[in-house]
Amino acid sequence: MSMKSKKLAMTAAMAALTCLAGMSLHWVSASVVPFSILPILALLSGIVLGAEYGALAMLIYIILGLFGLPVFSTAPFGGFGYVLKPTFGYILGYPVAAYVTGKLYRPGSLVWAGIASLGGLAIIYLFGLTYLYVILRWVLDSPTNVAGVLTMGFLPFISLDLIKAAIAAWVGNEVVRRRLLSQR
Repeated sequence: MSMKSKKLAMTAAMAALTCLAGMSLHWVSASVVPFSILPILALLSGIVLGAEYGALAMLIYIILGLFGLPVFSTAPFGGFGYVLKPTFGYILGYPVAAYVTGKLYRPGSLVWAGIASLGGLAIIYLFGLTYLYVILRWVLDSPTNVAGVLTMGFLPFISLDLIKAAIAAWVGNEVVRRRLLSQR
């Protein structure tokens, strides 16, 4: 099997794992910004698959969801109407976060895995908070401001998301490190 075939197979597996993780969140209590393990997978895909294939895995996840597969974490769980959900921006950030994480990561370095994961997490929040503000302000016509968006979509989640980034950095680096050792 060629290296490209292996990368594509791993990309498909990561996209499938992300879909399963999104589907498992259907039973979590609803809130405007729900708890999610998906950021771990977005960051992990960038570390394990690299920038391009990691971004591709996350893009496949989004496309499958927009085509109607019930892979997103809150109702309606899939379909093009999901773009009107206030949290869709976080999902849109996943491919870019995976790409940035993959570009920043230096294979085998836990320090660089941590830096890369923090960079990817910043991208997820940049996309997510911007989209949340736009949807609340101009689509739902809800009086909101930056402080309100930060209170709703950042402050309650950043502590746990930093832990998720650390988990992604450690697990991703271990996978890459062991893969490098097995190739010797």
